Amino acid sequence: MQFGHESVSGIASHVNLFPSHTRCRKAMVLANVLVAVALISVIVLSAWWFWPHQTVPPREMLLLDEVFRGPFEHVVLEQGEVESSNSVEIRCEVKSRSGGGSSTTILDVIPEGTPVQEGDWLVTLDSSALEEERGRQKIMVNTSEAIMIQAEADFETAKIAKTEYLEGTFIQEEKTILNEIYVAEDALKKSQLELQSAQRLLTKGLLTDLQLEAQRFTVAKTRNDLDVANTRLKVLRDYTKKKMLTQLDSDIKASEVKWLNEQDNHVEEVRKLEKIEAQIEKCKIIAPQEGVVVYANVRSGRSNEFIVEPGTPVREQQIVIRLPDPNQMQVKAEINEARINLVQAGQPVTIRIDALGDHSFHGEVIKVNKYAEPGQWWKSTSKEYATYIRILDPPADILTGLTAEVRIHVERSDDVLQLPILSIYETAGRTFCLVQDESQWTTRQVDIVSTNGKMVAIDEEQSDPIHVGEKVVANARKHVDKFKIPDVKPPVTEERQVKAVGLDVPGNRTDKEDSQSDLTETSSPQQLQGSSSDTAGDIVRRLDQDNDGKLSNAELAVLPEAARNGISQADTNSDGMIDQNEMAAAFARFKETKR
Repeated sequence: MQFGHESVSGIASHVNLFPSHTRCRKAMVLANVLVAVALISVIVLSAWWFWPHQTVPPREMLLLDEVFRGPFEHVVLEQGEVESSNSVEIRCEVKSRSGGGSSTTILDVIPEGTPVQEGDWLVTLDSSALEEERGRQKIMVNTSEAIMIQAEADFETAKIAKTEYLEGTFIQEEKTILNEIYVAEDALKKSQLELQSAQRLLTKGLLTDLQLEAQRFTVAKTRNDLDVANTRLKVLRDYTKKKMLTQLDSDIKASEVKWLNEQDNHVEEVRKLEKIEAQIEKCKIIAPQEGVVVYANVRSGRSNEFIVEPGTPVREQQIVIRLPDPNQMQVKAEINEARINLVQAGQPVTIRIDALGDHSFHGEVIKVNKYAEPGQWWKSTSKEYATYIRILDPPADILTGLTAEVRIHVERSDDVLQLPILSIYETAGRTFCLVQDESQWTTRQVDIVSTNGKMVAIDEEQSDPIHVGEKVVANARKHVDKFKIPDVKPPVTEERQVKAVGLDVPGNRTDKEDSQSDLTETSSPQQLQGSSSDTAGDIVRRLDQDNDGKLSNAELAVLPEAARNGISQADTNSDGMIDQNEMAAAFARFKETKR
């Protein structure tokens, strides 16, 4: 028990001493922190005092690149759309009916992407209106046939009537009159004999004068009857017959014409019926050849959108389905006018189709259109030319409409000395690069053979000595102050003649696409860098927007004011237009003045 009591007492004493021990430790930590802060402050102040002050920001770092030798390739990169060079367009051949509007509507259509053979069903169009029209037309055909038969009967009747008159009625009437003539002649002879007998009896006193006069009247009457019969015969033969034949011939011709007209009318009605039946047959469209079904959808934000599906109205001659031949595929790419002169038929092409992964296909340029594609209202005024590229090894799963990337290989060399295009500085028609020579920088003049937008190929014979592995400044235009351009007086070239009249011609720059923009964006004639190969004709052709061979004030408006003032002096005939001859004459005057 005692031991326990002592232990408790010891623990209590330690507990009473603990607060004072904690305060000591806190004081020691605070002292150490103050000492550390003081030391750091001394070090920072010392460094600030002895370190040299930098009041000017460091100079921009030079980006370097190496001169190397290797394959050089100039590629025109563009996107296009896969299509078939042997594609059949299936159109709606149902004609539009009176009243305008669409021809018909789609009732059923084969699913897109279905492979079909020749004669397979593709589309069914609504033919209900045509079938109703066919019923009405059949009635018209039957009616016209009945009228035609009646007209033919009238024609035959008219011909028979003429024969009847000539071989029956006329002969009968003629013989009747002849009989009357015979009777009249017989009566006349009898009356004349009786008159002679009466005269003899009168002389014998057997008859009176009155009886003799009566006999004379009888002779006169019979003679008149004979004259009447002869007259009737003459009228019948000379007038009645001609009149009847004229009338009968007229009836024959009229009935014949009517019959022919009714024949034509019946043929026309039958033709209409056949057309309607042919239109009904065209409401069922079948495949003219084998291929893969591709809908001819037209997607647009305007009202001319067309989606192939049941219920869609279709116009006459509107394309509904395309059947491309998967074995003859090509890519249609639209090349900008700034690069179209580089592309020619026969050039090799590397094709990559996005939907088919990273696999590349071989191709060949087969056609370059000579006329620009129709412009769109939402696009710029830049012209584009359609270029067709045949896919030499099309895969089995290729489809039309896929987006393809084409790389047209314009130029290729196996061993060429090359520099980055940004390492080239151009001035006064010459090109230079800045080469690192140990701790100094050396300006080398280089002659550019070709460029692909990233690298330039160097002509080693015409350029200053430059070797593989040397370091060149990659951002040359930001370090123009380091270039030491040799002061060489250039000869009086046509380029300088151009500058004399106030216009420098854009020449072969590192990117030929910018040549047109240089004419419009430069602020002074001195900023228009030119090439000695450009001529007066080149200037006229570059600025001639309407291709009339002359430069108008509107066409010169794209130039800076100083250039316009200089070039306007070439207008010697004061017609407000400058042609190539006037431009060349201005160059000649400048050259003569220099001499």
